[in-house]
Amino acid sequence: MKTVLWYLLFIVLFSACIKDAPLKKPYTGYSPVNINDGWLLSTPASEHMDATILDNIYRDVYADENTWMMKSLLVFKNGKLIAESYLKDEADRTNRAAIGSCTIQLTGIITGIALSEGFIESIDDPVGKYLPGFIGNHPDKYSIPIKDMLTMRSGIAFNNTAITEVLRQLKTNNSIDFVLGLEFEKISGLFFDYNDGNPQVVSGIVQYATGKTLEAYGRKVLLEPLGIENISWDAYPEDGITLGAFGIFTTPRELAKVAQCVMDSGKWNGNRIIPVSWCKEMLASRVYNAFEDAAFGYFWWSIPAKGWYFMWSYEGTFAFAIPAKQLLVLISSLPNVRNNFGLSFHKAKMIVDRIITSSN
Repeated sequence: MKTVLWYLLFIVLFSACIKDAPLKKPYTGYSPVNINDGWLLSTPASEHMDATILDNIYRDVYADENTWMMKSLLVFKNGKLIAESYLKDEADRTNRAAIGSCTIQLTGIITGIALSEGFIESIDDPVGKYLPGFIGNHPDKYSIPIKDMLTMRSGIAFNNTAITEVLRQLKTNNSIDFVLGLEFEKISGLFFDYNDGNPQVVSGIVQYATGKTLEAYGRKVLLEPLGIENISWDAYPEDGITLGAFGIFTTPRELAKVAQCVMDSGKWNGNRIIPVSWCKEMLASRVYNAFEDAAFGYFWWSIPAKGWYFMWSYEGTFAFAIPAKQLLVLISSLPNVRNNFGLSFHKAKMIVDRIITSSN
């Protein structure tokens, strides 16, 4: 009986400690640290931003109970890092973490590069043209245009809430065959349905078009040219096909290089990485009001009314590009925290709107 009472007392005390434990470390400022990762550092004043306003924003984010899941907040102006703070642990500056469905935006970029290099002839091509080893079992999916995959309008009934777990828990031997084997739920090209199945099929298309996995080809044409080294990208272990919708582990500063390159029309340090034509095509709004005031292009989000475009993981990682201000804001959050517990799109926009007010 005493053992049971001691056990119950331990549980109560342990739960109390967890409940009272601070969810953020104390705020100590936002001055960036040089870690020789390719980013130029600057100050708000040097880039015509109000340091006091920026400091107040950071203080409010730290004090706000509704941002308990945030891990980092970084601000870049004119291609330079001017502010960064890591709300949980300073080690998150260099520790890799999952970026969730921001992976989809990288898949979109790499697909466009494969298109520009001639491996993919046209995004109007049917998916079956590039997946001959799979399409024979699913002839009804042959004619889906690649562009309908890129805009999440394939019509395939891939429900993220239930079906993504089939891939995450390795319940199928072949990820492409599994997605193509699902029933049509809607007519291809007409209805937007954001899901992880379309990017996985696109990963397979890039692999069979280039002869390299999406990860291997992406390292050659995007990650290495951007100087992104602190990164890993998982493949589906049963068939070896790179995960197209999630699976990247990296740091906020490395992820920001991708967004900065896109904001600079595909250039990094003066070198062309992404074709400018694909940047325009990729960012153009294809599905208006895909979510609230956000539109969807080729695997990229935008807010047309504001002139913003962005990367977005539902766990609460965002990279907002504001070209008119040459401003980039990156927010990262705890992985596997989503739905009502993740950092909301609305909350993230509010933070960015305030940061914009500090820019002259």
